[in-house]
Amino acid sequence: LNSYLNEFRVEACPLFKQHQCQQHRPYTCFNWHFANQRRRRPQRKSDGSFNYSPDIYCDKYDENTGICPDGDECVYLHRVSGDVERKYHLRYYKTAQCVHPTDSRGQCVKNGAHCAFAHSSADLRQPQFDQHEAGFSTTVDGDGRDRTSFVIEDPLWHSQDHVLSCYKTEQCRKPARLCRQGYACPFYHNSKDRRRPPAICKYRSTPCPAAKTVDEWLDPELCEAGDACQYCHTRTEQQFHPEIYKSTKCNDMLEHGYCPRAVFCAFAHHDSELHVQRTPYVTSSQASPKEQCSPNTNGGDSMRFGSPISNGTSTPSYSVSDTSILLAVCRKRCSLAFIGCSQSTYWFFARSEFPSRQPKRMRVLMLGISGA
Repeated sequence: LNSYLNEFRVEACPLFKQHQCQQHRPYTCFNWHFANQRRRRPQRKSDGSFNYSPDIYCDKYDENTGICPDGDECVYLHRVSGDVERKYHLRYYKTAQCVHPTDSRGQCVKNGAHCAFAHSSADLRQPQFDQHEAGFSTTVDGDGRDRTSFVIEDPLWHSQDHVLSCYKTEQCRKPARLCRQGYACPFYHNSKDRRRPPAICKYRSTPCPAAKTVDEWLDPELCEAGDACQYCHTRTEQQFHPEIYKSTKCNDMLEHGYCPRAVFCAFAHHDSELHVQRTPYVTSSQASPKEQCSPNTNGGDSMRFGSPISNGTSTPSYSVSDTSILLAVCRKRCSLAFIGCSQSTYWFFARSEFPSRQPKRMRVLMLGISGA
């Protein structure tokens, strides 16, 4: 067990550099081949804390290059390929019974020889905890499963409707580096953590091409349309969109039998959550998410947006007095090629909502505006 905790994927494979490693495809090598597979060794410091968190992911780590500007001194979890920093952390490694059987060689049929879960009582170890962590409620059940979860004191957050309306829509009062709750903090800490309430902005569950490449979320501020954009700007916006939220099962629940995200998990913990009909937008008779989460401190009238484009033919209604705002919406909403305009209508070609490697489909969208 100690060899996995201390050495697994910590060092580079010398054979791979010489193109001689026989465990590259499929990738089963004990060592790392690419930088984004590299794992830091988890350690306890003299004050009883971990050298990096087992739960709070770093928002600076580049999942493609494996580089963090804070280097190995970063106190947050790096989202390494296969999530091995978390799975092989002192907190989690072999603390839960694997749900998959072993084969004739004694290897896990799902995770192979390097399975991070226990396959016998002798294989099971007790989790280690950071002595300085606060806000956790920790119990271990009879099967040795760690039931760690953040204490949610406000009962409102146990309502999925409230989570959909308010989660990550308001800024945390603490500086990002001082708030230790991460995803368990219901407030956002930076632009990539922020979520626009879909009932107010009415954006689709499709990623904005300006804010997401094929496999990476970028800075939402790259989209000139800003909050007026009808597409998702962050992973949080997509996962907690009414069309996506709780539509697939949680891997942590399937593999561990628990989920550290608790009420703030965007995935279904029970079959009953999978097919719940959710109202995507509040009606005029309902209190808006902004009113539910906090009083309106901005003052003045806000822009009102109609329903998002669903089939390329419907026309969303806008109440906007400044034409330049609509031009900004047009120029960046879908990495469009601007063609022409009139005082009342803008025509443009937009790329398909999925900017993948597939041949790009072009379609014409029309935006009608009032005023100007």
